[in-house]
Amino acid sequence: MSGFEQEIRQELKSISQMVLNGTNSKKKDFARGILNYPAMMVPSVQEPIINIISKYINEDINLIDPFMGASNSLVTGMKSGMNVFGQDINPLSLLLSQVKVSFFESGELTEALERINQKISIDLSSTIEVSFSNIDKWFKKSIQIDLSKIFRAIRFEKSLKIRKFFWVVLAETIRISSNDRTSTFKLHIRSVEDIQNRKISALKTFDEIGRRNINEIVNFVSVLQGNGYIRNGAYFKDAEVVFGDTNAEIRTKKKFNLLVTSPPYGDNQTTVTYGQFSYLPLQWIPSEDIDKEIPKDYLNTYRDIDNKSLGGQSKKHITEIEDQIFKKSITLQKFIFQFEGIERKKAEKVTRFINDLDNSIENMLPKLNKNSILVWTVGNRSVNKQMVQNDRILEELFDHKGIKLFTTLEREILSKRMPGKNNFSNMMSKEKILIFKKNY
Repeated sequence: MSGFEQEIRQELKSISQMVLNGTNSKKKDFARGILNYPAMMVPSVQEPIINIISKYINEDINLIDPFMGASNSLVTGMKSGMNVFGQDINPLSLLLSQVKVSFFESGELTEALERINQKISIDLSSTIEVSFSNIDKWFKKSIQIDLSKIFRAIRFEKSLKIRKFFWVVLAETIRISSNDRTSTFKLHIRSVEDIQNRKISALKTFDEIGRRNINEIVNFVSVLQGNGYIRNGAYFKDAEVVFGDTNAEIRTKKKFNLLVTSPPYGDNQTTVTYGQFSYLPLQWIPSEDIDKEIPKDYLNTYRDIDNKSLGGQSKKHITEIEDQIFKKSITLQKFIFQFEGIERKKAEKVTRFINDLDNSIENMLPKLNKNSILVWTVGNRSVNKQMVQNDRILEELFDHKGIKLFTTLEREILSKRMPGKNNFSNMMSKEKILIFKKNY
């Protein structure tokens, strides 16, 4: 390792106590608060890491996040004037990211909210605009009517960009006004008594969230403007987000020199249920307003998105998967081999997730230039009351591909909502930030 590389590594280590212990983790920085998306990376934690690494790269930085989620890695890169690209298999992630990388004037959003509220106020229709299985279970009839009024008012907006912004507002309104418990990202119905006694106005909630989100976006845009990164009414470099399955391909011809990501923690029984979280909002948002390539049947059931994510489904038999992946990670093999019977069956989900993650890495590497830096945020979790060492497994996967660990940082998780304790997994309390360098 060169003297300069040692200097960079030491500088990264020096921020671990000051920045990564959570004291610098602002909950609403960089438009983070416009939708309470699951397991969001913290921009104020990622920013100092990216700034230090950018000094090492010392050229125009092209950042990729192949599991962009809430796209906080991308907006952090934009704040530093980078080209950014992200993709995700979840349409709600794509919609949220499209809004975050777009340029908005405060006036156009405020005027649009006033138009939408005015249209809602004169809408006397009780027609329900959407229909899906168990809609009456998840929404009171009065809430369905109010959400339909919001739906019609947004659809009336001519600008697709404006509609996207307010679809995100509607998504958060749905999260709060539905009969789903907001204490978990899984779909869990509230008690009958709670539903009956709960007093909430979807219209008032929509207006409040709309005003809050306008403020969040305007603040973020003002930061970009202050840094000189807004020119001719747009971000001055490339900022692209696409609908895509990283386990299948990276949907761009571009090449990158910085990767910043956190893997979606796989199966929907032991980890974050991104699809379940997104199911109800997406029922109310026209898929053609997000991306015309989104399959029409992607919401057949509330498990569809999770099943298509890493570790969700695989046509391969588990023995075939184990034969391949155990050669790349002895840590995973040791973890799986300690179980028998039903516990072994449950642990197979971990194997499928790691195998899909490994395949996704194979798709990423050709998109990365020589000497690229890869920043991975991972959390170790428990399955069958035993720790899954995701950090060690990831290091072994990269080592098998000839990519060595540059350095490791660790931070306490103070505000990142993760799954609660259940039969399969315990809550993560720490995250590891693994930084790799691709030397070829």
